Amino acid sequence: MAQAVTMALIGAGNRGRGIFGQYALTMAHRAQFVAVVEPDLDKRAAFAQQHNIPADRCFATSAAFFAQPKLAQAVVIATLESEREAPILAAIKAGYHILVEKPLGCTPREVLRITDAARSYEGIFIVCHQMRHIVAFDTIKKLIVSGQYGEIIGVQHSENLSWHHMAHSFVRGFFNNDRMTPMILAKSCHDTDILRYLIDRKPVRVASFGSLTHFRPERAPAGAPKFCLDGCPAYQSCPYHVLKIYFGDDVDPAYLRQMGVVKNNQHLMELLRTNAFGRCVFHCDNNVVDHQVMQVEFEGGVTASFCMYGHNYFERRILKLSMTNGEISFDWHEGVIRAYTFAPASQQEFRPDGMRGSHGGGDRVIMDAFVDAIVTGDKRHVLTPVDMSLEGHLLAFAAEESRKTGQVVQLVDYEHRLRSGK
Repeated sequence: MAQAVTMALIGAGNRGRGIFGQYALTMAHRAQFVAVVEPDLDKRAAFAQQHNIPADRCFATSAAFFAQPKLAQAVVIATLESEREAPILAAIKAGYHILVEKPLGCTPREVLRITDAARSYEGIFIVCHQMRHIVAFDTIKKLIVSGQYGEIIGVQHSENLSWHHMAHSFVRGFFNNDRMTPMILAKSCHDTDILRYLIDRKPVRVASFGSLTHFRPERAPAGAPKFCLDGCPAYQSCPYHVLKIYFGDDVDPAYLRQMGVVKNNQHLMELLRTNAFGRCVFHCDNNVVDHQVMQVEFEGGVTASFCMYGHNYFERRILKLSMTNGEISFDWHEGVIRAYTFAPASQQEFRPDGMRGSHGGGDRVIMDAFVDAIVTGDKRHVLTPVDMSLEGHLLAFAAEESRKTGQVVQLVDYEHRLRSGK
């Protein structure tokens, strides 16, 4: 039996600790974390304790880690987006296999620099676009390439955030302001990537519209304080009050991990009195959109529409492909793929198994693919090559430029302008 692949984690926050770290605990025969880089002492210590990492392999900065001789076969980079470029480039230089969270960076030029460096890299380099690995999208891709349904003419796709996810991550949380990243990149580069993957053509031009409508100071209830726990008179009617989102058996553990190492409910209450997640949703420093639409033309005249809305009861994605001899649709919440052909007239339903777990099981599968690629040396396990990932990233950035300028953006011209520094 092969030995477990040794890894170093850079960024022991929510996903680093709760997703990638948990994979190594569950699949210890496949992956083992032997070093950790994390500036927050409590997070670093908690991860080291979970994975039995000695003190001399715990680092506060990635610079200190990369100053050491090579400590593992691979690195998993799960820092904030604004802190990814330096460790990615250092990992390439040091010869580590790399799995990096999406998006690759905060600006299009940063993403271009990373992509250019990774294109000629001989090691394994996986961008964490989990949706390509989810069994439902794998099934849809196989239906498309079967030829039974003809060619793709158009795609309708939507990402529907639950009201509490929108409030937590994109109003109160780390991704609430475009000084970090635009909303369509932070939340929906999964979706720009999956459109590129399923359509299998390059995007040509994009137009986009959207705004921040609801989470604004003028919409705050009368007398609402800056922090919920300071005694909000609208507690009964406001769904966003922290006591309703962060307490109870059904609270999303990812929400708590983003606050650091939360010891118990009393500690959580203390944190919410002063941290960013305790703020009234109408009195935050947020400026990212809470709804946005994007219209894209791909090579060959294929068109796609994408909608991102942050005001939904169910967290789900809905996809429909219109094709020359049929239609394929998928509703994440129902878990059903429906496929129809015109001639001969037929209809089928598929209920993909294995979609339990975070990101519909994609987090587990992408780590499996990373380990398999390292163990075998076979890059065919990598479904997220960096060039195709770049196209999805640039599509998101270009859509945001269109939203702000009101102009249709040509993708080739957009990349040329970025590379020429204009």
